[in-house]
Amino acid sequence: MTTPASPQSPGSPQQLPGDEGYQPVRRDEGEPLVPRPVVAAPQPVGITMQPPRRGIPMQFDDGPGRTGDEPDAEDEDTRDEDARGEHAAEDAGRPAEPAAEHHARDTSDADDPDQPGPAASAPSPDDTGERPEQQPTTGEHDAPAPDQPAATTPPASPPPTAERAPAVSPYARPADGAEPAERPRRTDIDPGNRITAGELVDKLSEPPAPKASRGWRAMFNLGPSAKERAEMDDLTTLRRSFERPITIMVANPKGGVGKTPLSLLLAATFGTARGGGVVAWDNNELRGTMPDRSVSEHRLNVRDLLAGSQRLRASESGFTDVAKLLNHQTSGNFHTLGSTQASGQAISRGEFETVHEILGRFFELIVVDTGNNEAAPNWLAAADTADCLVVPTKWRKDSLIPAARMLESMQDINPELLDRTLVVATNAPAEAQKESRKAAAQWFGSRHQVLEIPTDPHIAEGDVLDYEKLQPETRRAVQVVAAAIIKLLG
Repeated sequence: MTTPASPQSPGSPQQLPGDEGYQPVRRDEGEPLVPRPVVAAPQPVGITMQPPRRGIPMQFDDGPGRTGDEPDAEDEDTRDEDARGEHAAEDAGRPAEPAAEHHARDTSDADDPDQPGPAASAPSPDDTGERPEQQPTTGEHDAPAPDQPAATTPPASPPPTAERAPAVSPYARPADGAEPAERPRRTDIDPGNRITAGELVDKLSEPPAPKASRGWRAMFNLGPSAKERAEMDDLTTLRRSFERPITIMVANPKGGVGKTPLSLLLAATFGTARGGGVVAWDNNELRGTMPDRSVSEHRLNVRDLLAGSQRLRASESGFTDVAKLLNHQTSGNFHTLGSTQASGQAISRGEFETVHEILGRFFELIVVDTGNNEAAPNWLAAADTADCLVVPTKWRKDSLIPAARMLESMQDINPELLDRTLVVATNAPAEAQKESRKAAAQWFGSRHQVLEIPTDPHIAEGDVLDYEKLQPETRRAVQVVAAAIIKLLG
């Protein structure tokens, strides 16, 4: 809402347009009017004044108690005057001067005593001798009528400039379909100055110094004893990698010398040290006792495996296809395969080779327990295939002589196998004969390594063997035998 102006009192100086920023000083009659600058009144709180723009209404940030719908009279008059000045400047072909800059310039000029004030008259063109510049007009008045928009001249567009091609980095990702830029590579590196990570890798890969795991030496964090160090070395040997499946044949024509128990103990020792990958196969001609001395959830045997041999030999067959025909031994972490249980079903040499091929696809170590007939096709096939021969015997005359004759005939079957033969004494309580032991150890020891497994009550029970129930001395003795087998393989 506009507040009406108060009438001027007689004798007061006349307020001229454009002198809103100046306050006249009262004078006496005949004294000239001298304007003086005054400090502009502060803007009301909450109102932000911005330079007006053509065609855009003023925006008010109202303070408390104002609605912002209607500007006051003073703001409206100032906006109309500034708009006329901007229109005139645009019609003259020059940029308009914002109102804020206009008032600031007038105020600065007024502060300078050498500069004339707004009431001072500027020199006329005739006094300076310069020709006045022709100004375009829009009619009878300098400003267009309020209801008639003034014609505006669009600003001249800048001259076109040539676009520079962006620099392409050799490390930038190429666009789709474009060939990648070749990265710069140095070729002047001296081979003697090239760094290699091999030395650091070797140092970081060095195993820590072994520590004792039991006894008073472990309590004081000392190194292992000579006995424990030998055990660590044997475990390292048992975990050695192979380039192909290894077959270990356990044989002695004499029954009851401990072929089956030794086969199971060797498989358990290898399986415990290697974490699996071991199978014990009962290659007896008929009704071997391995299913009775091991955990057998079912009685599937070698004949069931041969029945599915065509499927098991296919490339798409997996471990589970053959594992369901075997029995897994939790104690020792290995599998077992039983022999045929019906007469007239002894396997041939070709069938032995088929079973061996299938087992070799899924296991690293195959421990073959044999029967008592050296002339059986499956026995001879095992002798031809074996990588190592283990001969269990007792220190008794009736066990030592058959073992010696078998080794004699092996010279004609597979003489190279004799170089990888190991003799193991397996005695039950009160079965060893001192005189026989002394003579046999000398005869067998002249050509082969002879080891001994102590008597263990758990083995003598004749029941299912549990590797965890063996005496520590027995487990350690079997571990020595297993490590000796790996060393024979070279």
